[in-house]
Amino acid sequence: MGEPVVPMGEASDEQLMLMLRDGLDAALSELVQRYQNDVFRFCLHYIRHVEVAKELAQETFLRVYAARARFDMARLFKPWLLCIARNLSLNELKRSKIAPMDSLEDMVAFAVSGHPSPMTDTRAIPSEELMVRERRAALMRVLDCLPMEARELVTMRFFEHMPAREIAVVVDSTEGAVRTRLHRILKELRGKCALMKEDL
Repeated sequence: MGEPVVPMGEASDEQLMLMLRDGLDAALSELVQRYQNDVFRFCLHYIRHVEVAKELAQETFLRVYAARARFDMARLFKPWLLCIARNLSLNELKRSKIAPMDSLEDMVAFAVSGHPSPMTDTRAIPSEELMVRERRAALMRVLDCLPMEARELVTMRFFEHMPAREIAVVVDSTEGAVRTRLHRILKELRGKCALMKEDL
């Protein structure tokens, strides 16, 4: 086996999978470094249990390694990776009853900062900032009321910043169907947020 043509730090995800397939195990370390936080947040969206989400993130990369020889180089790596994480998370939900975290607000705050939501203590917060936080918390409560299928689409599109075509790969759908579903979800959310705004 020769040296990789492209340094690992500059290689695309798909090139790293080719290196991994060819026996360069260090390529997996690079992929883990790039995506471990994304995969953890993604699993946490489903499981809402930090330790279990960490275990599922680790299992996701073990599955990547196990499937290295079968990876289709014509595919994009990230949607394939998140598809593995999604399947593991859904299987875990079926297998055992997971005690949920308090809300999507807490989940997002923990995933971003590693700390509980700042909404838990509103003392000494300027009134304008407090208003923004209250509105954000209200929005999170609306998102919490969505069915899981809708929540996962919103999470992938607006928290993971994934395009519709990549989301379609993860959820085994079509880009058009994902766009249509997101349009309907956003229309529903706008209606709920308009009602919520009147109460703030």
